[in-house]
Amino acid sequence: MKFKKISFYLVCLFSSTFIFGQIKVSEYIQQSSIATQTDNKLYFVDFWATWCGPCVHASKYIESLQKQYADDFYVLSLSQESPEVVKRFMLKHQNGLATAIDYEGQTFSKNKVQSLPYSILYNAHGMKLWEGHPADFKPNHLEKFLRDNPNKIAVDKIILTQAYQKTVAKKEDELKKDIEISPLNESWDATLQIVKHDSYIELTGNLKDILAYALDCYKSQIKLTNANNDSYRVKLRIDSDAFNNKSKYILKALKMKESRKYTEGEALVFEIKNPTFWDTNQIDWGKDTQQFLIGDSEIKADNVTLNQVKFQLSNVLETPIIVTSNVENQEHDWDIHYKYFDLMVSIMKDNYGIDIEKKVTQYPEYIITRRGR
Repeated sequence: MKFKKISFYLVCLFSSTFIFGQIKVSEYIQQSSIATQTDNKLYFVDFWATWCGPCVHASKYIESLQKQYADDFYVLSLSQESPEVVKRFMLKHQNGLATAIDYEGQTFSKNKVQSLPYSILYNAHGMKLWEGHPADFKPNHLEKFLRDNPNKIAVDKIILTQAYQKTVAKKEDELKKDIEISPLNESWDATLQIVKHDSYIELTGNLKDILAYALDCYKSQIKLTNANNDSYRVKLRIDSDAFNNKSKYILKALKMKESRKYTEGEALVFEIKNPTFWDTNQIDWGKDTQQFLIGDSEIKADNVTLNQVKFQLSNVLETPIIVTSNVENQEHDWDIHYKYFDLMVSIMKDNYGIDIEKKVTQYPEYIITRRGR
């Protein structure tokens, strides 16, 4: 019995010590306008992203919970996207929840968050009490956890703001080379992150997703072994040869090679005889914001090419897309419904002059291997 008591005290000691700064954020986008306490019994972390349509609906539900339980319960809405992207998004989707940016994606990575929306409930000792889809977290669960967890801890003890070192912006935006690649210490299980800077584009994700973006294709068309599917941060100078030939330069830098074969299967075929693409004045999200907003039924895009649309659409539909016509690769604005196939076909035809047919056809697969020494 004495040993069990000592063990219990040690667990409590380490738990209370570990909790300080357990969740690190690089920046608060907004403080909570609903929670009334600085000391709380429970902390609910909601993981989300601007491109995640279901996250928007989930946040409304979580906000209603925060309003019902403003005392002793604190919700933190946490994204790992850039602050500019989140700020722009929240101008159109306002709520009263505390919203912050995950410091270097640490909380996402530590909790192996792979699908969104996702939430975790902590008590004052930093113990996980519950995790899962936020819609499954009900008021009766919350009331029981509040009764069973009487201890409190201050917001600034569990959530630590870890500011990045300030550097001169111009130096941040300059690359020494046309392409820079750095491996990530841990595997990237989240969706590919694409950030467009003034002079370069930055891709963060696993190699399969990065190459799918580089080749404007469905990620299942990329064939490589798990051993070769490491995670990287890739920076490409805009309008350089490396930017215009992304896959070639990425593979060369990683000492890999690509070969192609054609396989037969179901795909969407885009035929464009008389394009009526929008210009770039239909949607304007401003400078240094996300180019795509992907919901559970629509894709909206500001200043992107048809090939970039093909990449995003093929991956939400989980099917290869073949464009049979040669179209100049200029930037346009897009608003595409994709949930219902017939509606998508009609919109693409009427708005953009794109005929879509679903059929069995030949499409390429990209086999990625390491170069022989």
